[in-house]
Amino acid sequence: MSRLTAFALVALCFLAALLIAINLHQGQKHKAELLQIELTASEQDKAQQAALLEQLYKVSSDNDMAQADLRSSIESVNTALLKNKHAMEQLKNESKEVRDWADARLPADVIRLRQRPEIANGAAYRDWLSQRDSLPPASEPNPNKWRAESSD
Repeated sequence: MSRLTAFALVALCFLAALLIAINLHQGQKHKAELLQIELTASEQDKAQQAALLEQLYKVSSDNDMAQADLRSSIESVNTALLKNKHAMEQLKNESKEVRDWADARLPADVIRLRQRPEIANGAAYRDWLSQRDSLPPASEPNPNKWRAESSD
């Protein structure tokens, strides 16, 4: 029986070694699959990053072209403004009527329209607009209307 036990023990050791070898092989196979998945994911990430970089480059170049267009527009507006200013100066120098008109004060209503407080942000501008030339609430009678009705 000891021979049979020894043989069974050797067979069990062999089976254990075989199972360990199979397990190691499967573990390496799973590691290889995991590495392949990570490599594929990495390649996809790189492709997405490349596409994003290309998109950002396109937006940047579009922005550069738009800025160049704006600069040229500003330059042409400044040129036209300078031409108009020179034409006005020439007219003022040639005609006393134009010179008198240009030197006259603006009417008070026009001056009032051009006056603006310093506005720091959008909320301040909105507040300024809402307070400007505001109408009285509908519940309050218009004082000018009373005067007109009482004088009739």
